[in-house]
Amino acid sequence: MYSLHSWLRYPVFLIGLLALGYALWGQLGRHDYKKRMWDLASAFTLTIYLQVVIGFFLIFGTTNRSFDKTLGLHMVLSMVAGAVAQLTYSVNRRRPREERSYTVHTWGVGLALALVVAGILVIGSSIVG
Repeated sequence: MYSLHSWLRYPVFLIGLLALGYALWGQLGRHDYKKRMWDLASAFTLTIYLQVVIGFFLIFGTTNRSFDKTLGLHMVLSMVAGAVAQLTYSVNRRRPREERSYTVHTWGVGLALALVVAGILVIGSSIVG
């Protein structure tokens, strides 16, 4: 289970980068809002949630690891990243289609991705290895 949690950081990070890149492309190019942004934001949020659920299972169900403050901070940063990703997705979902904006995704996905990276680094893991 630990290796699944560890391995899943790559899809989270990759989908987050794709969503951020697409949001920047749409914002800077002043493109009309497309469904692909919606799908990327949804996938990013879903992978973070999956990561958080697996993490909770590891902490409270299977681990013999001691619960220290770095692990607690890792959990808090992960949950806040999930909340930010969901909020970003929800803000645009509530808007009429013609008012949906890439800017919301640029800031929200960027912040959530930064929180994911901080959560990985706080426990002493590498983002890519």
